[in-house]
Amino acid sequence: MRRSTVRLAVVGAAALGLAACGGGNGGDSRLPTAARGAAPTGASTQPLERVEDVIARLRGAATAESCEAVKGLMHSLYGEMSDPACLTVRSMLGELGDPRGEIHGTGAVVSYTASGRRRIAVLALDADRHFHVDFIDDATGGSGPLAAAGFTASARRVVRAMQRGDCDTFLRHVHRSIGLGVGGDGVVCRRVTDEPIRRELVADPGILPEPLGGNGQVAFFRLRTAPDRLYTMVMTTQDPRAARVPGASRYVLVNALPAQ
Repeated sequence: MRRSTVRLAVVGAAALGLAACGGGNGGDSRLPTAARGAAPTGASTQPLERVEDVIARLRGAATAESCEAVKGLMHSLYGEMSDPACLTVRSMLGELGDPRGEIHGTGAVVSYTASGRRRIAVLALDADRHFHVDFIDDATGGSGPLAAAGFTASARRVVRAMQRGDCDTFLRHVHRSIGLGVGGDGVVCRRVTDEPIRRELVADPGILPEPLGGNGQVAFFRLRTAPDRLYTMVMTTQDPRAARVPGASRYVLVNALPAQ
């Protein structure tokens, strides 16, 4: 069965560098040392909604006549959403049948049925203290147990790779079809360098990702880089054989989204 994913690279996420980029798999195998950009600030990361509220917002957007409700679902770092991208997201939401949700700290997952297929909407807390969509994908293992050891090991390798500028390791532990890993190797390395989170990780080599929970397909981690800077690392699974990088991990990063 063909796997369908809302690839938010097409949503216009310039802030995350998620525009669909061309290029081959060549390029510098080291992450440059410079980084720039403003870091997120804020105070509380206590959600203002329950999982039932999250499901209600998803359902409302799926059945709304206009795209505005769908656009309001997306995480703020994706910026302005185009109407074609909105229609794509709404088609993936479908009828949002039999929804079942879980909240894991600053991350949330809602599984549901659309057009006879089981899908998941993966969300992260935003500055408004509500959960907003990171990506939507087919459900491939969300009902299974959380592979905590595998996810945690990969999350730590991602953080260490960013701190050390080790792009070879980073590329083996990032999803290459959605999120930060979209594009050629050199493009991905340069993009990650420009993320504010990398500068903050380099400034404190002792930072480690804190597990928040998840399921058989998705796991969430908290990264506290400063008293007023907190990110949600969103991890998912992939078939290593389908990745374009030798030695690719089964457990990979999608995004690191500011929760404040």
